[in-house]
Amino acid sequence: RRREGTAADDAVRRAERFLGGIDMRNGAISCALALVVATSSAAAKAPAPADTVLHHGTILTVDAKDRVVEAMAIRGGRIVALGTDKAIKAFIGKRTKVIDLAGRTATPGMIDAHAHALGGGIDEVANLQLGEVASVADFLERVKARAAELPAGVWLTGSGWNESRIAEHRPPSLAELDAVSGGHPVALGNTTGHYTLVNSAVLKLAGITAQTPDPAGGRFDKDASGALNGVLYDSAQDVLEKLVPPVDAATRAKGLNHLIEGALSQGLTGFKDPGIDRIYWDTYAAAARIAPLPIHACTLVSARSDMMTARAAVDDYRQRKREVAGLKGRNLDVCGVKIFIDGSGAGRTAWMYQPFEADESHVNPGTGFPMMDAGVYRRMVDLFTKEAIPIGTHAIGDRAIDTVVDAYASALKTWPKQGLRHSLIHANLPTEHALEVMARLQKTYDSGYPEAQAEFLWFLGDALAAGWGPQRSVKMMPFATYVKRGIVYSDGSDYPVTPYAPRYGLWSSVAREPDGDRFGKAPFGTAEAVDIHTAMKSHTIWAARQLFLEKETGSLEVGKLADVAIWDRNPYAVPTADLKGMRCMMTLFGGKVVFERK
Repeated sequence: RRREGTAADDAVRRAERFLGGIDMRNGAISCALALVVATSSAAAKAPAPADTVLHHGTILTVDAKDRVVEAMAIRGGRIVALGTDKAIKAFIGKRTKVIDLAGRTATPGMIDAHAHALGGGIDEVANLQLGEVASVADFLERVKARAAELPAGVWLTGSGWNESRIAEHRPPSLAELDAVSGGHPVALGNTTGHYTLVNSAVLKLAGITAQTPDPAGGRFDKDASGALNGVLYDSAQDVLEKLVPPVDAATRAKGLNHLIEGALSQGLTGFKDPGIDRIYWDTYAAAARIAPLPIHACTLVSARSDMMTARAAVDDYRQRKREVAGLKGRNLDVCGVKIFIDGSGAGRTAWMYQPFEADESHVNPGTGFPMMDAGVYRRMVDLFTKEAIPIGTHAIGDRAIDTVVDAYASALKTWPKQGLRHSLIHANLPTEHALEVMARLQKTYDSGYPEAQAEFLWFLGDALAAGWGPQRSVKMMPFATYVKRGIVYSDGSDYPVTPYAPRYGLWSSVAREPDGDRFGKAPFGTAEAVDIHTAMKSHTIWAARQLFLEKETGSLEVGKLADVAIWDRNPYAVPTADLKGMRCMMTLFGGKVVFERK
């Protein structure tokens, strides 16, 4: 027995040398990779051929040791071996698909931990896109041109305008918009989704006047004279739900297909889509019944803002879980519920302890506001925690974040459930108290995870810096502090707030540069920047955890799904500025090529 053990150890050591240093004493790896090695034993057999082999490249595994290998073998949709080109050559058979990386770099498929995927896809195929508007004149010209194309009286809807990218740092005035509306009701959403610009025709249809009281959790905005300016903030936008005609099922299905195709082309193989109502869920489910989705889609049920809707969300969550159980492929899932506790930073409606900065577009912004009564919020958290349903709460302002972490801590102390992974969506400005509670919740309950958006620093940069002011801006999205405190976080785009291409998030996590230069190129400082290795984790393995998929995807390891993105450059090796221009050349999902750039 002693001699046999010694011989086995010798074989393991030979295997490690053959595979370029892979630790064969890891149980899962040793079982799978033992087939690779031609040992001195005459009885050794060649491994079964792989379905697909990737070789002659740089493969960033993003495993626990962040190892880099040259080649990978895939069988049955899963990774069966990783190592040197020489080692993996043994897996190439007559029918093996061989992908020559030709020096390019492969990473795990990217995962967006927070993207309004379906809503954004529908928006792109159905509405006027204003994301590239550069001035008020440009804005008005695009609206005028669209108005001329539409039949009389039809609603003109659009989205994506971004004051950070508009030269005047504001949208058109109500009078300017009315002048180009061509008799149409007009509703144009800001890129954040937290405020919408409407014309006078819509205000009249909605019965809104300067004397109309603001709704709870929202505001009918006014100019310095007290007159309506056409901007509806947060819950004030709810009046549009009964007025704007809904898109039909065919348009929703088209939007989903459009989104998935685009996401795969950018190296994304998974996303969490929050706040999905029944109509949107049915769109996902209908597509998944036809064929398994070629991407991991984890959705959150919209819990809205009171106990009645919260109880309904519990029932809806369970019903969706039953529907998921009957689907093939299981690439669609429901992963919890979403609650809003406050507004936006760019719109200066996030719930803060101290007032936002004022300017000519925000005369008296105040401290923002909660979207619901804090006591009601705590009762909702109690309900969902008791029912073992994961929660994602939108919280941007420091006061909102404190409210959320305290509610989570209280509920989990009463119902100490492990692994719910309650999250703080956005978490722009956590206090010292919030950081302490996050770290404790993660360690004790596997909850309290920030789901951040580094892209905000870039795409919304000027608008955020203007509202926060210099002292708060440098503390926004404290990624370096998270790492120092041992707080795990994930990153996402919040698409369509920012583009979903993960290269922007990787770059912004490291660079922290705004799109504009109203406040220079470093209003957010660099003290909270992280290196590319950390940024990569936040877009892969750490994001996979928030989809409850870290055992299946998020890193390239033996036994995991072969979800792979292939890039034109090595993000670990190029200058920071070059991260922003990365091009995805190919994407594999479960070992199958689902995108290839021609």
